[in-house]
Amino acid sequence: MRYVVLHHTDWPGHEDHYDLMLQIASGQSDDDRVLLTFATLDDSFPRPGSVLRRLPDHRRAYLQFEGRLSGERGRVSRVDAGLLRFTLPYAPDFSELNVALTGLHLRGNYMLQAQGDGTYTMLAMDFA
Repeated sequence: MRYVVLHHTDWPGHEDHYDLMLQIASGQSDDDRVLLTFATLDDSFPRPGSVLRRLPDHRRAYLQFEGRLSGERGRVSRVDAGLLRFTLPYAPDFSELNVALTGLHLRGNYMLQAQGDGTYTMLAMDFA
């Protein structure tokens, strides 16, 4: 599986932010909504300690997409991408998500821990 971090800018009425997208299934086409998606609450790259807001699952196409979005929703540019491995089995009703990411900027083991209000804290983990 793969992951991507997109910088989402120029969306009228919305703060610039980053979207962390984690692939949970292969999918049949680029239209399949197989990317768990989380947005930063500000214009800071996701890192340990970041609080992320859960968004609806996104289409697989965003693993490769960069550019202007339809519906005057701004533009996205890829700032990180790489391989994803779930270090604990993925469950759709997760309260914590454990992943190993191997990309340019995000490299290592991370946990996304639910805060109960649609937000998650990103933590660096050592699963050794």
